[in-house]
Formats: sequence, structure tokens, C-alpha cells
Amino acid sequence: MEKLRSFIAVNLNSEIKEYLTSIQTNLNITDAKIKWVEKNNLHLTMKFLGYLSLDQTELVKTILKEITSQHSPFIIKLSSNIGTFPTYQMPRIIWVGIKEGINELKELYNSIENNLSNQGFPRENKDFYGHITIGRVKYIRDKTNFIQILKRIEVNNFTQEVGSIDFMESKLTPQGPIYSLTAKFPLLKQ
Repeated sequence: MEKLRSFIAVNLNSEIKEYLTSIQTNLNITDAKIKWVEKNNLHLTMKFLGYLSLDQTELVKTILKEITSQHSPFIIKLSSNIGTFPTYQMPRIIWVGIKEGINELKELYNSIENNLSNQGFPRENKDFYGHITIGRVKYIRDKTNFIQILKRIEVNNFTQEVGSIDFMESKLTPQGPIYSLTAKFPLLKQ
């Protein structure tokens, strides 16, 4: 039986995707190997689920429909700076954070975590930190220079309404992952 590699996300509008792609272009650093997230793949992950059976996929859809009926649409705003995980000294992930709407994102995340864990899905072993991954660092020769460049970038505070959460499929290919929408769940609370 085929299993689908899945995650739950807030997808971004085209304006934010275009903007984040322009930041990636400005961050092309010599003597560095960074795998930039493709423009169409830029999103905010709410929960990575891994490989799911058809039954698990249907269960997740039922849970997400229930969760989204209890949450209202809200606005997120990009934060002004770029960060790295785990630290600036050891950059592995380059990300843009969320400045406004973070409390609403955390409430939504907690609903997802609690409802899914009640149905046997494993909980995350780290705190939720709303962010958009824009690149994965393979190698950087001059980390000091890289950090200075990152800290100089002032991210525009683009905003977007979060009107739904999306159940996504991720197909791994040699060229990188291909994401496709499995189901969209509008936030419906009045």
C-alpha cells in the first residue's frame, strides 16, 4: 500500500514568495553551498507528519476540518530580520520569522498537536517557532562574513491573511521535493 509523505502548512501568497525569492538571490555568497527553497515550495510548516497510510490521511483530514471550524482567519506579518537554526555560528537552516499573528499561529499549532496526538500521532519534541525556511546550508567557508550579510538584510514586513491551513503531500525527487495540495481547510469560526 502506497503511503504519502505529508505535512500541514500555511501556504504563502505570490507577493511574499516573490519577495523571499529576491532575498535568496541577494544572499548568493561565494564559497558557500546553500540549497534554496524553490519559490513554489515556500511555506510555513505547522506540522510534518511523515509517511501516512490512506486511513491516516483520512483521519488527519477529519481532524483538520474539526480544528479549522474553531479558528478564525488572522493576519501574519514577516519579521524584519533573517535567522538561522540552530545558531548563527552553526547555520543549517536560513529562515524568515513571523512578527505578528504568532499567537494565533501557536494556538492553531497547539490545536493540531493536541488533536493529532490524541489520535496516536507523535508530538513534536521541540517548541513551535513560526518561520519560513528559505534555505538549507550545506557549507559556508566564511561564516563571519555570512552572518554580517544576514544581519544587514532588513526584511520588508509583508502581511498576509491566513484564511486556511493546507494538508500537503511531499514527493521526494533527485531535483528536490515537489509539494502538492491534498486538501485545503478554511478557518471558519465566526
